[in-house]
Amino acid sequence: MAGITIAYSGVHQMYQIALAAQELGALDYFFCSLIDAPGKWGNLFAKVFGSDRLINRHRPELDPRLVREYPWPLTYQFVQQQRKKTLSAADWEKTNNAFDCWAARQLQKTESRLFIGGENCAIASLKTARQKGMKTLLDCHQVHPNFLEKILAEAAEDLKLPAPEPFDTPTWREQKLQEYSLADSILVISEAQKQSFLANNFSENQLFNITLWADTNLFYPSPVQVTKNKNKLQVLFVGALSLRKAVPYLLQAIELCGDDIELTLIGTKTSEINSYLAKHKGNFRYISTMTKAKLREYYWQSDVLVLPSLVDTFGWVAMEAMACGLPVIVSDNCGVPVPDETWRVPVMNSQAIAEKLLMLKNHREYCTSLGEIAANFARQFTAERYRQQLQILMQQMLN
Repeated sequence: MAGITIAYSGVHQMYQIALAAQELGALDYFFCSLIDAPGKWGNLFAKVFGSDRLINRHRPELDPRLVREYPWPLTYQFVQQQRKKTLSAADWEKTNNAFDCWAARQLQKTESRLFIGGENCAIASLKTARQKGMKTLLDCHQVHPNFLEKILAEAAEDLKLPAPEPFDTPTWREQKLQEYSLADSILVISEAQKQSFLANNFSENQLFNITLWADTNLFYPSPVQVTKNKNKLQVLFVGALSLRKAVPYLLQAIELCGDDIELTLIGTKTSEINSYLAKHKGNFRYISTMTKAKLREYYWQSDVLVLPSLVDTFGWVAMEAMACGLPVIVSDNCGVPVPDETWRVPVMNSQAIAEKLLMLKNHREYCTSLGEIAANFARQFTAERYRQQLQILMQQMLN
């Protein structure tokens, strides 16, 4: 014992972080809402509601004796979601804070030397850890709120859209800032995210950047040759149809390209860009959200994925697409690594997106070769690699 305790209500990277600590022989406890493992509430939940709902919480490698569940806040949220259909930020705040208060009480009973918590779900636990003299590491999922608010406002002005609603509620924003101050170290997942903290006066020594991974068991090149339309470039976007994802700039780019491009948008619509979706209605095909297995088929059928985000901490879909053998065009503010920096375009620049799309359309063999490069590149980013780099940080903090 006297190693590491980890706590988080959601998923993100926490189950891999817990596994990294266990592989290091340093995991004391992993506090979570649910885990799909024998004898656990999560296993019962999976049997009742289907294992697909807990696919990201199915970690058979984790020793269940080291895992403590507190499912009640998440269960209540699930019931509320069925009743109201949508969840507000306030619903998430209640769930995370209720879990965090429970985790802080459990943490009080441990002798661990390092506490790892997740952003927006750790303020009580971080305070307890500091009182006990523990080292603290905060796993951050988003860019610094000041950076996000600034670029959203700039894009809204550029596109002549109403000023966007704040991404975080006032209480959640304040909680994030308090969590930052309570953490000895902050774990980020990309250079773009790291730069957002450096721009807000954080020390380089406080920030640790460890790149995420591609699930190559689920995302891989098509095992059979896929016949594609040689006359039109098949362009794919996956994510929220929102200002933050810069969908209006992608729609402008498609219009600049003329009839040589077919765009498919997959994701949840947001009201903030309704005017742009209506204006460009004939220039894209829209599909709502789907399972990962079905999404993989769309990666296989497309020629290129475009993720022109104003800011994206990582950009999972770009890594998934590359793992499936699809080249990508991403913005400078998209955190996902790419084989060559020429695969990036400036933020808020529809002309640059259009130029790259037309180049790929006019050089289809080259586009195919980029897909092979993408698949080989994505394979090097594995969950094992993530855990190995994380273990180095864990050892440094424990020592």
